Amino acid sequence: MDGQGNTGRKGDPSPRPRFLQIADDIRVQIADGALKEHNILPSERSVSQTYGVSRMTGRRALEALESEGLVYSSDRRGRFVSPKRLTYNVSNMVSFVGTAQTNDVDLKIEVTDTAKTTADTQLAAALEQPVGTEILQYVRLFRTCAHPIFVETEYLLADRFPDFLDHDLAQSTTQILANRYGTSASTGDIVIRMRGAGASEAELLNIAASHAVIELEQVIRDGAGVPFCFGRQVWRGEMAEFSAHAIVNGRNDRTPSRQGYTT
Repeated sequence: MDGQGNTGRKGDPSPRPRFLQIADDIRVQIADGALKEHNILPSERSVSQTYGVSRMTGRRALEALESEGLVYSSDRRGRFVSPKRLTYNVSNMVSFVGTAQTNDVDLKIEVTDTAKTTADTQLAAALEQPVGTEILQYVRLFRTCAHPIFVETEYLLADRFPDFLDHDLAQSTTQILANRYGTSASTGDIVIRMRGAGASEAELLNIAASHAVIELEQVIRDGAGVPFCFGRQVWRGEMAEFSAHAIVNGRNDRTPSRQGYTT
């Protein structure tokens, strides 16, 4: 036996399973910088040989780290140390791009698609417009240190933002909207959920199809409360850390969900 079960010292009232002990050791190596961001981790076979355990135990140790978001898998090339999570408070009405640049995050934006389309039932309801309303759509991939972090799709009202797609969208669209169209986000209705990645999302994010992702959807409103943008961000799970400020009182039970967030 390689000790997949409890292998603590005799008399230890709370022995940790061997795979968790191995995960602890690798976690320390990551924290100490012995294993740096995007460094490849030892294979299951190497872990089993190094620690004198079965490959199954080595696999469980690596899977434990992956479930925590400390490591990620990539195209069957192995497991790698995850970059530091990007954190932001969804209660704040801020530009993600602007905040990232302020915090010296190496952020790169690639515009992968633009299109003129019309509102289906979901978009029409979100933007409070009739079905068939002309819509501008653009898709962008966000990376840090060449590592994909999330895919964003946004939909704008075409008649309110003429020629918007002609601008350089590989920058903060918040600034474009404010400077060129005099429109700023005031509030937003935000929904965050976990789901499996779609095929196109998985390809852009360099993850396996149906890999768990975190989806953030929001309807962005101007100062008059009129919706002008519907956005969807699909994040690699190990890259996202969201927080919010809740206001608890008897006057406004929707406050936590009515904050704006744009890129």
